[in-house]
Amino acid sequence: MMTKRWLSLLCAAAMTLALIRPAYAENASHVVSEYRQTIASYDEIYSRVADAVDMGAESLNLYGYRITVEDFMRIYSDLFANAPEFFFLAPRVAYHTADGLFSDIVVDVTFQYTMTRDEREAASAFYEKEVARIVSSVPGELSDAEKALYVHDLLISAYAYDETESIYDTYTFLKTRTGVCQAYSLLYMRVMREIGVECAVVTSSDMRHAWNIVKIGGRWYHVDLVYDDPRPDRVGRVLHDYFLLSDDEIRAKDHVGWSSTVKCPSPWQKDPLWRGVVSRMLWIGGRWYFIRNSERQVCSALIDGSDLRTLYAFEDRWMVGDSTTRYWVGTYSGLSEWGGILYVNTADEIVTIDPKTGAASVYLREEEEGDIYGSVIVKDTLDYMTAATPNLDGTQHVHSVVVTGQVRSPGAIPFDDVSVTDPFYDAIRFVYERGLFNGISNTKFAPGATLTRAMFVTVLGRLCGVDPAAWTTSSFTDVAPGLWYSAYVEWAAQNGIVNGVGGGLFDPLGELTKEQMMKIVATCGGMLGLGVPGDPEDLAVFGDREMLAGWATDGAAWCAANDLLPSRTELDPKNTANRAEAASVIAGFSRLAGK
Repeated sequence: MMTKRWLSLLCAAAMTLALIRPAYAENASHVVSEYRQTIASYDEIYSRVADAVDMGAESLNLYGYRITVEDFMRIYSDLFANAPEFFFLAPRVAYHTADGLFSDIVVDVTFQYTMTRDEREAASAFYEKEVARIVSSVPGELSDAEKALYVHDLLISAYAYDETESIYDTYTFLKTRTGVCQAYSLLYMRVMREIGVECAVVTSSDMRHAWNIVKIGGRWYHVDLVYDDPRPDRVGRVLHDYFLLSDDEIRAKDHVGWSSTVKCPSPWQKDPLWRGVVSRMLWIGGRWYFIRNSERQVCSALIDGSDLRTLYAFEDRWMVGDSTTRYWVGTYSGLSEWGGILYVNTADEIVTIDPKTGAASVYLREEEEGDIYGSVIVKDTLDYMTAATPNLDGTQHVHSVVVTGQVRSPGAIPFDDVSVTDPFYDAIRFVYERGLFNGISNTKFAPGATLTRAMFVTVLGRLCGVDPAAWTTSSFTDVAPGLWYSAYVEWAAQNGIVNGVGGGLFDPLGELTKEQMMKIVATCGGMLGLGVPGDPEDLAVFGDREMLAGWATDGAAWCAANDLLPSRTELDPKNTANRAEAASVIAGFSRLAGK
């Protein structure tokens, strides 16, 4: 007789399945669990379970192994702690037992998934793309210790602890940029393995906490990202108190109750470069850049601490309220890099610094109430936090702006309907300064106004350097030669960038839809050989992708692959594109073309 029962892991977690599974996902050789040494056929059972989950199997027969329920759940739990790719696997699993009513020998198990097959394929595509993006940002020239440091700082600066304590898996962690200790440690482990550094997760039931251990130079060390990420989150602030510690060192910091088959007996070298640094450490051209908090300086040095140089000094302090004499002790700035240039914040400005020369210039001035208490660049978006005090008393607010490298300051463009803090400010300034877009008046840009098909093709033609005198005929009956847009429409038609709306018509004054805009810019990019090819999987993260017309899918995929979509949350293909969104796409296309 067989009896069916349910059992759930005590950890509240869900893991991920990869479309292209890493070799270690089904290989138990990297697992540091003590159960590998005590459970017969551990590695084989682990691999079979991982393979079954990867295939989306509903059940798996294990009767031949004569494994007990307790030992199976130990292996199943280890899979959760070592295969973040299986983020859609539920902690709840059903099993049958045999050989008598009170037997605990497992006959088969039935897996539970938190997503449908289509959902997890789309989620896995996003997950793998984000992991690849992070991995590709890690310089290949770094030593293993430097790689561990670079990824430690990158993840802490880009992600925040989930105060609701509900996000455990790496997929949701990557989407929302927030998660608990398990999400941090699983993502860190995955990235470190991808760049060739051995890494594992250790857990403590006493602390209800998880962190990492990494192997560097033949020795293991503790790394705790969550304890190095301030709570509540302070934008751009990165601590290094729990990086590369020995067993004794982390135990002295109240980490107790963990178990692992590997030991971390040796402390790292005395006084490493990162100890005491509270900003992200950035590697550029063979040197590490960081903020010395007490000295209030941006400095650079080699990893061993030699050849220390001061690049930039924070002249002004963060004052207490309206006082002219009382100030907060410390340096409340983040440190980021974009396009080879460093970005820091003072109390009221974002400043760019050339790491080669130390030349500094103002990128953005914040004129609202409150000072800037931190900044970070994630992908191409600058987040900076304003608050009344550095104590995060509820007055803090995070602003987000797209980075283009162009200096941002009030009054730089003449439009009173475009604020310096608007997300499309950089793009609007970019197209205005280059004569690609004009305002609808001397003081209005009308960012929310719709755009006609003729307008967009004209802007694109101007960007591509089209000579209007070279295009005097017309392929469309509703586009008469000699109009302000005629030459640009003809250029686009002759180059296959536009096909019209049928019946020999172009509909020049018709409102441009977003899917039309994506199709046009992608076709132009393809003609010029720009960017990387698109893949429909790049659209998997958009819930409204099914609304795309068939003819627009390839264009939208190309725009997604080359980061030219005006929104990261929706395609909104049937609605009309406004002037701000079109400016964003044109500015991105220009960067892609190297203009």
